[in-house]
Amino acid sequence: MHTYLGDRRSLIDAVQVRIVSRMDAWVRHGLRRADTPQDRLRALVGGLFAFVESERDGWGVLVASGGLDHPALHGVRGRWTAALTTGDRDREVAAQAVVAALLFGVGGWVTRGVEPGEVARPLQRVLVP
Repeated sequence: MHTYLGDRRSLIDAVQVRIVSRMDAWVRHGLRRADTPQDRLRALVGGLFAFVESERDGWGVLVASGGLDHPALHGVRGRWTAALTTGDRDREVAAQAVVAALLFGVGGWVTRGVEPGEVARPLQRVLVP
């Protein structure tokens, strides 16, 4: 393993990139089918909830290892934000806030049994006041 990854930080980085990639795949699956901004938000929420429910260990590793600030996740967050704004620059800050809230809240929501719709509804009001 040392030959391929170099050191411990490189191993952690590789694991984080893999987890972020899997999480993004869960979300992309729904986003491909979403036509409206509301559908895109529901796809984002649903994909994140499904990922955390299905891959609790991976989510735990990502959070515990500082992966929520990984450069790979910055790119994913940017794509998700763009999907929510659909070119409307006035909504960009709101969309960034929604994506951040989802990433920092989803683990706790899933643990407490909150339904994705309970999260999507108030976040929709942030995007379209």
